[in-house]
Amino acid sequence: MKVLTSDWNSSKDQISFVRKQVFILEQGIDPKEEWDDQDEDAVHFVSFGTTAVPTGTCRLTDDGRISRLAVLQAYRHQGYGEMLLARAIKVAREMGIRQVFLHAQVDVQPFYDKQNFTTDGKVFLEAGKMHIRMERDI
Repeated sequence: MKVLTSDWNSSKDQISFVRKQVFILEQGIDPKEEWDDQDEDAVHFVSFGTTAVPTGTCRLTDDGRISRLAVLQAYRHQGYGEMLLARAIKVAREMGIRQVFLHAQVDVQPFYDKQNFTTDGKVFLEAGKMHIRMERDI
């Protein structure tokens, strides 16, 4: 298992593959909501197992936001999400960011709780799903 730090232009095919499978096909999120203007400037992370097929992805923006964390269904609960998150936090720290934040779907809040993220508990609707803002000092 490994995580590649990349950019949109270099890894667009792998990133798009994972996000389309997870967010658009599996979760039913409107493609207009999924694809935004943040991808071009974000730092991207792509995880791989023993083959060239990507297993997951996420991105980090200059303001410390981690978003679009997705792991293909067949690879969940195997450590890929933790690896992606750890790499994003490491890179954020290297960028001089002191706190990262994210908007977690409420059903995966326990995953982020285990990664030492905290929240104020306020739930909101984003992309047709209930989310909660979470943050962590790094």
